[in-house]
Amino acid sequence: MRGKGKSEKRNYHVPNLDRALQIVETLSAHPRGLNRNEIAAATGCTSTMVYRIMMTLTDAGWTYRDEASGAYRLSRRLLDFAVSGSDEYSLASVAWTDMCALRDETNLTVQLGILTRDGTGILVETADSRNPIRYVEEKGVRTTDLHVGAGWKSIMAFLPDAECSHLLDGLSFRRLTANTITSRSELEKVLANVRKCGYAVDNAEGSEGLHCVAAPIFDRTGNPVGTLAISAPAEQLPECDFKRRADSAIEAAAAVSAKLGWNCKVKKQSKK
Repeated sequence: MRGKGKSEKRNYHVPNLDRALQIVETLSAHPRGLNRNEIAAATGCTSTMVYRIMMTLTDAGWTYRDEASGAYRLSRRLLDFAVSGSDEYSLASVAWTDMCALRDETNLTVQLGILTRDGTGILVETADSRNPIRYVEEKGVRTTDLHVGAGWKSIMAFLPDAECSHLLDGLSFRRLTANTITSRSELEKVLANVRKCGYAVDNAEGSEGLHCVAAPIFDRTGNPVGTLAISAPAEQLPECDFKRRADSAIEAAAAVSAKLGWNCKVKKQSKK
């Protein structure tokens, strides 16, 4: 039986679906969103076509529109769909048991994050604290402010030099609080210390009154593929508790890493 020729394959091609997928890919590269004209310019679609597609995607819950800026963004539904449709070895499903155990041990919120190659940090899963007063952040949140947040620093510290340097090149180092790291040289010193101790901290660098400690998750080759972070109001996670809580995060992250085939407890050595 002969395979289908190019002309026959084109009979099954759906142009509007192709355009919609192109728009979704474009938005995935712009976590802060794009307006209709920006989407049209980036994809080559007409403004009218973009409007129709975005109305369809938004009505279906795949995207949402920021009324203040007019920018369209991908919704968390895409992340939920991807996680639920992945196989049993997806990072979220592998890490969930250890996340819950860490949450129950500390009674603090535990978060699982990943870092994309284009420099976007994504909150994949969260095990919320059961404290009446607790830190809660909806999964699917994306950020490019990698200079704040213990989780992103815990991943960047163990990336190959070229990848880490590329990410550092793209950072804005915008100040969010009085404790925000605002220069590349300062962040490089912090990352060097993360490699030595095996964990990273956020001492109210991104949000006033919010503290966080995090440890990296490694795959079987020793590459950092995610992070487990303990996040809480400063009163529940004071600076004097950083080391104790970090040890628990390291242990939990190591357990997840072991399930992925990594056979070391903590990758403390400097990058080669």
